[in-house]
Amino acid sequence: MQEATNIKKQITDFSTKVLEFRVEFQRNCPYHIEDSSAEIINGAYDTIERYYQLTGEMEEEAKKLNNLETLFDIQKSTYKPLKDCKNELLALKYMWDLIALIDYQFVSWKKTLWEKINTDQLEQLIKDMQQKQTNPNAPQNKDIKNWKAFVELNERVKNMNTILPLISQLHSKYILERHWKKLMSITGKTINFSSPQFCMDDLVQLNLFKYTDDVVELVESATREARIEGKLKNIERTWDDQQFEFKEYKETYILGPMEEIVEFVDTHQMELMQMLSGKDVDEFKDKVVYWLKAVRTVDSVI
Repeated sequence: MQEATNIKKQITDFSTKVLEFRVEFQRNCPYHIEDSSAEIINGAYDTIERYYQLTGEMEEEAKKLNNLETLFDIQKSTYKPLKDCKNELLALKYMWDLIALIDYQFVSWKKTLWEKINTDQLEQLIKDMQQKQTNPNAPQNKDIKNWKAFVELNERVKNMNTILPLISQLHSKYILERHWKKLMSITGKTINFSSPQFCMDDLVQLNLFKYTDDVVELVESATREARIEGKLKNIERTWDDQQFEFKEYKETYILGPMEEIVEFVDTHQMELMQMLSGKDVDEFKDKVVYWLKAVRTVDSVI
Protein backbone atom coordinates (compact mmCIF):
# COMPACT_ATOMS: atom_id res chain seq x y z
CA MET A 1 0.00 0.00 0.00
CA GLN A 2 2.84 2.38 0.90
CA GLU A 3 4.55 1.63 -2.40
CA ALA A 4 1.34 2.40 -4.33
CA THR A 5 1.08 5.68 -2.44
CA ASN A 6 4.67 6.54 -3.38
CA ILE A 7 3.96 5.72 -7.03
CA LYS A 8 0.87 7.96 -7.02
CA LYS A 9 3.01 10.78 -5.64
CA GLN A 10 5.59 10.20 -8.41
CA ILE A 11 2.76 10.34 -10.95
CA THR A 12 1.42 13.57 -9.49
CA ASP A 13 4.87 15.13 -9.44
CA PHE A 14 5.52 14.00 -13.00
CA SER A 15 2.15 15.38 -14.15
CA THR A 16 3.18 18.75 -12.74
CA LYS A 17 6.54 18.40 -14.49
CA VAL A 18 4.76 17.64 -17.78
CA LEU A 19 2.59 20.74 -17.47
CA GLU A 20 5.65 22.89 -16.72
CA PHE A 21 7.47 21.32 -19.67
CA ARG A 22 4.50 22.08 -21.91
CA VAL A 23 4.61 25.75 -20.89
CA GLU A 24 8.35 25.91 -21.57
CA PHE A 25 7.85 24.09 -24.90
CA GLN A 26 5.23 26.56 -26.10
CA ARG A 27 7.31 29.51 -24.94
CA ASN A 28 10.53 28.46 -26.68
CA CYS A 29 9.56 26.56 -29.81
CA PRO A 30 9.62 28.47 -33.13
CA TYR A 31 5.90 28.88 -33.82
CA HIS A 32 5.89 32.63 -34.28
CA ILE A 33 9.24 33.76 -35.68
CA GLU A 34 8.37 36.37 -38.31
CA ASP A 35 11.63 36.65 -40.25
CA SER A 36 13.67 34.11 -42.17
CA SER A 37 17.34 33.78 -43.00
CA ALA A 38 19.84 30.93 -43.02
CA GLU A 39 20.76 31.78 -39.42
CA ILE A 40 17.13 31.95 -38.26
CA ILE A 41 16.23 28.69 -40.03
CA ASN A 42 19.21 26.85 -38.53
CA GLY A 43 18.29 28.20 -35.10
CA ALA A 44 14.71 26.95 -35.52
CA TYR A 45 15.94 23.49 -36.47
CA ASP A 46 18.27 23.42 -33.44
CA THR A 47 15.37 24.30 -31.13
CA ILE A 48 13.12 21.65 -32.70
CA GLU A 49 15.85 19.01 -32.35
CA ARG A 50 16.54 19.95 -28.72
CA TYR A 51 12.88 19.71 -27.75
CA TYR A 52 12.48 16.49 -29.71
CA GLN A 53 15.16 14.97 -27.47
CA LEU A 54 13.65 16.46 -24.31
CA THR A 55 10.18 15.24 -25.27
CA GLY A 56 11.61 11.78 -25.92
CA GLU A 57 13.16 11.72 -22.45
CA MET A 58 9.85 12.78 -20.92
CA GLU A 59 8.05 10.06 -22.88
CA GLU A 60 10.46 7.42 -21.56
CA GLU A 61 9.75 8.55 -18.02
CA ALA A 62 6.02 8.47 -18.75
CA LYS A 63 6.28 4.88 -20.04
CA LYS A 64 8.00 3.78 -16.84
CA LEU A 65 5.25 5.32 -14.74
CA ASN A 66 2.56 3.78 -16.99
CA ASN A 67 4.16 0.36 -16.40
CA LEU A 68 4.05 0.92 -12.66
CA GLU A 69 0.40 2.01 -12.95
CA THR A 70 -0.39 -1.26 -14.73
CA LEU A 71 1.56 -3.27 -12.17
CA PHE A 72 -0.22 -1.71 -9.22
CA ASP A 73 -3.62 -1.53 -10.92
CA ILE A 74 -3.66 2.28 -10.94
CA GLN A 75 -5.64 4.15 -13.60
CA LYS A 76 -3.30 4.82 -16.49
CA SER A 77 -2.28 8.46 -17.05
CA THR A 78 -2.34 9.75 -20.63
CA TYR A 79 -0.04 12.80 -20.31
CA LYS A 80 -1.80 14.55 -23.17
CA PRO A 81 0.53 17.59 -23.08
CA LEU A 82 3.38 15.28 -24.08
CA LYS A 83 1.39 13.96 -27.03
CA ASP A 84 0.60 17.53 -28.03
CA CYS A 85 4.30 18.37 -27.90
CA LYS A 86 5.17 15.39 -30.07
CA ASN A 87 2.51 16.23 -32.66
CA GLU A 88 3.51 19.87 -32.74
CA LEU A 89 7.18 18.95 -33.18
CA LEU A 90 6.23 17.10 -36.36
CA ALA A 91 4.19 20.10 -37.52
CA LEU A 92 7.01 22.50 -36.65
CA LYS A 93 9.52 20.41 -38.60
CA TYR A 94 7.18 20.38 -41.62
CA MET A 95 6.64 24.15 -41.38
CA TRP A 96 10.33 24.99 -41.14
CA ASP A 97 11.14 22.60 -43.99
CA LEU A 98 8.64 24.63 -46.03
CA ILE A 99 10.11 27.94 -44.88
CA ALA A 100 13.64 26.73 -45.68
CA LEU A 101 12.64 25.46 -49.13
CA ILE A 102 10.96 28.72 -50.14
CA ASP A 103 13.54 30.96 -48.49
CA TYR A 104 16.43 29.22 -50.27
CA GLN A 105 14.44 29.40 -53.52
CA PHE A 106 13.99 33.15 -53.10
CA VAL A 107 17.69 33.61 -52.27
CA SER A 108 18.53 31.84 -55.52
CA TRP A 109 16.13 34.04 -57.51
CA LYS A 110 17.49 37.22 -55.99
CA LYS A 111 20.96 36.52 -57.39
CA THR A 112 19.64 36.65 -60.96
CA LEU A 113 21.11 39.52 -62.96
CA TRP A 114 18.65 42.12 -64.25
CA GLU A 115 18.87 41.17 -67.91
CA LYS A 116 18.37 37.48 -67.18
CA ILE A 117 15.27 37.69 -64.98
CA ASN A 118 12.49 35.56 -66.46
CA THR A 119 9.45 36.91 -64.64
CA ASP A 120 6.97 34.71 -66.53
CA GLN A 121 8.68 31.58 -65.25
CA LEU A 122 9.00 32.92 -61.71
CA GLU A 123 5.35 34.00 -61.62
CA GLN A 124 4.31 30.45 -62.52
CA LEU A 125 6.50 29.04 -59.74
CA ILE A 126 4.95 31.50 -57.28
CA LYS A 127 1.48 30.48 -58.40
CA ASP A 128 2.38 26.83 -57.75
CA MET A 129 3.71 27.74 -54.31
CA GLN A 130 0.49 29.50 -53.38
CA GLN A 131 -1.70 26.68 -54.61
CA LYS A 132 0.26 23.67 -53.35
CA GLN A 133 2.58 24.73 -50.54
CA THR A 134 1.52 27.87 -48.70
CA ASN A 135 -2.23 27.59 -49.17
CA PRO A 136 -3.70 27.95 -45.63
CA ASN A 137 -6.69 25.86 -46.67
CA ALA A 138 -4.59 22.91 -47.82
CA PRO A 139 -5.10 19.85 -45.54
CA GLN A 140 -1.39 19.56 -44.78
CA ASN A 141 -1.38 23.13 -43.39
CA LYS A 142 -4.37 22.88 -41.06
CA ASP A 143 -2.20 22.60 -37.93
CA ILE A 144 0.18 25.41 -38.82
CA LYS A 145 -1.98 27.92 -40.67
CA ASN A 146 -2.42 30.18 -37.63
CA TRP A 147 1.19 30.10 -36.51
CA LYS A 148 2.89 33.44 -37.09
CA ALA A 149 5.89 31.89 -38.86
CA PHE A 150 3.58 30.35 -41.48
CA VAL A 151 1.46 33.49 -41.79
CA GLU A 152 4.60 35.56 -42.44
CA LEU A 153 5.87 32.98 -44.95
CA ASN A 154 2.58 33.34 -46.79
CA GLU A 155 2.99 37.12 -46.69
CA ARG A 156 6.48 36.91 -48.19
CA VAL A 157 5.18 34.72 -51.01
CA LYS A 158 2.30 37.14 -51.64
CA ASN A 159 4.72 40.07 -51.70
CA MET A 160 6.95 38.29 -54.20
CA ASN A 161 3.86 37.57 -56.29
CA THR A 162 3.18 41.33 -56.31
CA ILE A 163 6.78 42.30 -57.03
CA LEU A 164 7.35 40.04 -60.04
CA PRO A 165 4.81 41.70 -62.40
CA LEU A 166 6.24 45.09 -61.39
CA ILE A 167 9.76 43.91 -62.24
CA SER A 168 8.40 42.71 -65.58
CA GLN A 169 6.95 46.17 -66.26
CA LEU A 170 10.20 47.87 -65.26
CA HIS A 171 11.92 45.93 -68.05
CA SER A 172 10.09 48.23 -70.46
CA LYS A 173 12.37 49.71 -73.13
CA TYR A 174 10.96 53.11 -72.21
CA ILE A 175 12.41 53.06 -68.68
CA LEU A 176 15.38 55.43 -68.73
CA GLU A 177 17.80 56.77 -66.14
CA ARG A 178 15.38 59.48 -65.04
CA HIS A 179 12.72 56.87 -64.34
CA TRP A 180 15.07 54.80 -62.15
CA LYS A 181 15.81 57.97 -60.20
CA LYS A 182 12.08 58.60 -59.79
CA LEU A 183 11.66 55.02 -58.56
CA MET A 184 14.34 55.58 -55.93
CA SER A 185 12.56 58.77 -54.89
CA ILE A 186 9.26 56.89 -54.58
CA THR A 187 10.73 54.11 -52.43
CA GLY A 188 13.19 56.23 -50.48
CA LYS A 189 15.99 53.76 -51.23
CA THR A 190 19.03 53.78 -53.50
CA ILE A 191 19.97 51.17 -56.11
CA ASN A 192 22.89 51.05 -58.53
CA PHE A 193 20.76 50.39 -61.60
CA SER A 194 23.69 50.97 -63.99
CA SER A 195 25.96 48.39 -62.36
CA PRO A 196 26.76 45.15 -64.25
CA GLN A 197 25.84 43.41 -60.97
CA PHE A 198 22.37 44.97 -60.82
CA CYS A 199 20.14 42.05 -59.93
CA MET A 200 16.71 41.05 -58.72
CA ASP A 201 17.64 41.47 -55.06
CA ASP A 202 18.15 45.20 -55.66
CA LEU A 203 14.50 45.45 -56.71
CA VAL A 204 13.29 43.23 -53.87
CA GLN A 205 15.06 45.48 -51.37
CA LEU A 206 12.95 48.39 -52.62
CA ASN A 207 9.82 46.68 -51.21
CA LEU A 208 7.98 47.40 -54.45
CA PHE A 209 4.87 45.64 -53.14
CA LYS A 210 4.26 48.76 -51.02
CA TYR A 211 4.28 51.01 -54.10
CA THR A 212 2.34 49.02 -56.69
CA ASP A 213 0.24 51.92 -58.00
CA ASP A 214 3.26 54.25 -58.10
CA VAL A 215 5.36 51.78 -60.08
CA VAL A 216 2.55 51.09 -62.56
CA GLU A 217 2.05 54.84 -63.03
CA LEU A 218 5.81 55.33 -63.47
CA VAL A 219 5.95 52.76 -66.28
CA GLU A 220 2.81 54.11 -67.94
CA SER A 221 4.21 57.64 -67.69
CA ALA A 222 7.47 56.49 -69.29
CA THR A 223 5.45 55.01 -72.15
CA ARG A 224 3.50 58.25 -72.62
CA GLU A 225 6.73 60.25 -72.52
CA ALA A 226 8.16 58.03 -75.23
CA ARG A 227 5.14 58.78 -77.40
CA ILE A 228 5.63 62.52 -76.87
CA GLU A 229 9.30 62.24 -77.70
CA GLY A 230 8.48 60.24 -80.82
CA LYS A 231 5.97 62.82 -82.00
CA LEU A 232 8.43 65.66 -81.36
CA LYS A 233 11.10 63.92 -83.41
CA ASN A 234 8.58 63.41 -86.20
CA ILE A 235 7.67 67.13 -86.11
CA GLU A 236 11.36 68.08 -86.19
CA ARG A 237 12.07 65.80 -89.15
CA THR A 238 9.01 67.07 -91.00
CA TRP A 239 9.97 70.74 -90.71
CA ASP A 240 13.63 70.07 -91.42
CA ASP A 241 12.49 68.75 -94.81
CA GLN A 242 10.10 71.57 -95.63
CA GLN A 243 10.97 74.27 -98.10
CA PHE A 244 8.91 77.18 -99.32
CA GLU A 245 8.61 77.14 -103.08
CA PHE A 246 8.37 80.41 -105.00
CA LYS A 247 7.20 80.94 -108.55
CA GLU A 248 7.46 83.93 -110.82
CA TYR A 249 4.31 85.97 -111.22
CA LYS A 250 4.11 89.32 -113.06
CA GLU A 251 7.75 90.21 -112.63
CA THR A 252 7.78 89.16 -108.95
CA TYR A 253 7.74 85.95 -106.94
CA ILE A 254 4.93 84.45 -104.93
CA LEU A 255 4.68 81.39 -102.71
CA GLY A 256 3.96 78.14 -104.51
CA PRO A 257 1.41 75.48 -103.49
CA MET A 258 0.87 75.49 -99.69
CA GLU A 259 -1.65 72.66 -99.15
CA GLU A 260 0.86 70.24 -97.58
CA ILE A 261 2.43 72.89 -95.33
CA VAL A 262 -1.00 74.10 -94.19
CA GLU A 263 -1.91 70.51 -93.31
CA PHE A 264 1.31 70.10 -91.31
CA VAL A 265 0.67 73.38 -89.49
CA ASP A 266 -2.85 72.37 -88.48
CA THR A 267 -1.88 68.85 -87.46
CA HIS A 268 1.24 69.81 -85.53
CA GLN A 269 -0.42 72.71 -83.70
CA MET A 270 -3.08 70.33 -82.46
CA GLU A 271 -0.53 67.68 -81.43
CA LEU A 272 1.68 70.19 -79.64
CA MET A 273 -1.22 71.71 -77.72
CA GLN A 274 -2.32 68.22 -76.67
CA MET A 275 1.21 67.55 -75.43
CA LEU A 276 1.21 70.75 -73.36
CA SER A 277 -2.10 69.84 -71.75
CA GLY A 278 -0.84 66.40 -70.68
CA LYS A 279 0.77 65.59 -67.33
CA ASP A 280 3.82 63.88 -68.84
CA VAL A 281 5.21 66.84 -70.77
CA ASP A 282 7.62 68.17 -68.13
CA GLU A 283 10.72 66.53 -69.64
CA PHE A 284 9.97 68.07 -73.03
CA LYS A 285 8.07 71.23 -72.14
CA ASP A 286 10.70 73.70 -73.41
CA LYS A 287 10.98 71.88 -76.72
CA VAL A 288 7.19 71.62 -77.10
CA VAL A 289 6.78 75.35 -76.42
CA TYR A 290 9.56 76.13 -78.91
CA TRP A 291 7.92 74.12 -81.68
CA LEU A 292 4.46 75.43 -80.93
CA LYS A 293 5.77 79.00 -81.34
CA ALA A 294 7.60 78.01 -84.50
CA VAL A 295 4.54 76.39 -86.07
CA ARG A 296 2.37 79.36 -85.11
CA THR A 297 4.90 81.68 -86.73
CA VAL A 298 4.63 79.67 -89.95
CA ASP A 299 0.87 79.85 -89.66
CA SER A 300 0.97 83.66 -89.37
CA VAL A 301 3.27 83.93 -92.38
CA ILE A 302 1.15 81.84 -94.69
